[in-house]
Amino acid sequence: MHLLPFAAGVFTLLILPGPTNAILAMASQALTTGRAIALLATVLSAYLSIVLPAAGLAGTFLRDHPLISQLVKLVSAAWVLYLAIRLWGTGSTRVEAVSLWQLAVTTLLNPKALILGLTMVPPAQEIPAAASIAALTSAVLAASLIWLSIGRIVLGGCKRMPLLARRCGSATLLAFSAVLTFRAVSG
Repeated sequence: MHLLPFAAGVFTLLILPGPTNAILAMASQALTTGRAIALLATVLSAYLSIVLPAAGLAGTFLRDHPLISQLVKLVSAAWVLYLAIRLWGTGSTRVEAVSLWQLAVTTLLNPKALILGLTMVPPAQEIPAAASIAALTSAVLAASLIWLSIGRIVLGGCKRMPLLARRCGSATLLAFSAVLTFRAVSG
């Protein structure tokens, strides 16, 4: 595998809608430069903390212990469900309702991180580790910036999240939770 196909594959997976991207879009309301940097750093740190160990160590372990793999999926589904319920019930609140901690946990539990680490990161014999990490970092930041921009366009610069945006975001997270639960239960 060459570096460009790896980077393109990572970007293609990360740009698809998912829990982290939904949270990023919602967090873009009334966005400042400092908050944008903090959001991007949080997503990048969370992805790297899962992808790198998964690429090196966890693949064999999770394949040998399918119940643990299912448990990870169910915990992820439960977390996304919690966020959906919280977002649905929240009044017209400020953007700080989406915390860096929530974004970090959502990204840590995002199945995309395991997919990247277990199936997409090429062996060091094919691409040097530093180059893989640089490509992964670039793809994460590019996809995250796009989702922040989408959220900014949809939500604008208003100080409060509109009811329709909250309900659509909540419904999206609920759908992701259902898909994760189905995948965990169906094997």
